[in-house]
Amino acid sequence: MKNAKVSSPIHQYSSAASSTGARGLMVLAALLVAASGGVLNAQAPKSYTELKAEHPTWMQIPGKLMRPDCVHQVPSGAEVELDSNGNVTGDVKMNGQLIAHYDPCPEEAIDTRFVGSQGEQVPSTGNGWVEASQWQLKLKSTDNIDDLAGYLHVPSSPQETGALVYLFNGIEPAGGNWIMQPVLQWGNNGGFGGDFYVFASWLVGPFGALVSDPINVNVGDGLVGVTGQNGVTDTTLSYFVTSEDNATNPAQLSVLQVSSPTSLHWVWGYAGVLEAYRVSSCSQFPSSKASNFYQTKIAHGYPAFDFFDPQGFHGVQYNFTGGPKCNYSVSVSGLASKNGSSSLLKY
Repeated sequence: MKNAKVSSPIHQYSSAASSTGARGLMVLAALLVAASGGVLNAQAPKSYTELKAEHPTWMQIPGKLMRPDCVHQVPSGAEVELDSNGNVTGDVKMNGQLIAHYDPCPEEAIDTRFVGSQGEQVPSTGNGWVEASQWQLKLKSTDNIDDLAGYLHVPSSPQETGALVYLFNGIEPAGGNWIMQPVLQWGNNGGFGGDFYVFASWLVGPFGALVSDPINVNVGDGLVGVTGQNGVTDTTLSYFVTSEDNATNPAQLSVLQVSSPTSLHWVWGYAGVLEAYRVSSCSQFPSSKASNFYQTKIAHGYPAFDFFDPQGFHGVQYNFTGGPKCNYSVSVSGLASKNGSSSLLKY
């Protein structure tokens, strides 16, 4: 396994958090409204290119454009916190020892899952979520997804460079805003990465994000992505997000431990997602043209870990019409299999 290629200017665990400031309101609305003489004049929604031009130094992390000083890289195994107000907050610990403290980001991130009121994209430029195998579970307010696990092989490298491609599984609470996800990345996100693959565990929210130290992985490596619950109190749900490469002995791990308030209801499960930016050609996707997320299992009822059989994952196409028209499709099989389901994402 080659040495880590990660070189990151993002806010790492060895430095202090950004200074506290009033939160700036970042306009995500697809409709910008100005009042003039009592008449409301609607303006066209901003394209991704325009948003990126307004924030040239911001990182394109999974699902959001975010200030780089609000993206915190922490060592594998670090314990982090979030709250129900959209803040990455409080202390970061490693083996019980305090290593950093982060204040909320002074500016809200820009959601890039959609751009514009109908998900409009700037012509001939692809940005955002492309497709997914997903499932919104109907769970009681005191019940959450407590385990989502699946396998993925690192696909072939793209024939053309220049794009940023994310492949992942993960879970979200009702209403979105947060996601816990083990993410395979090709390309540079403005903080780390390049023309090679890295694998890392992410916690992404509207006012901050944390990522465990990325590990470099090679084409063909067998990966395991797990988001699981390992504790609960009256006010806190304890989770871990594991990004594992089984091609080495011992396996490489990049792990994030997360404390979530019980007010967040984790009910969205993603067996596999394709997300991409700066795509103008189908050759900028991995040349394998497909990724198979297999042996996906999902459970609830902590600490019982009741696995769903059959499962309810189904394929969804997101609005990627501004990007190239590639062979997009999602097929899900094995939903009643005790070995888990498979979600084949073609591109």
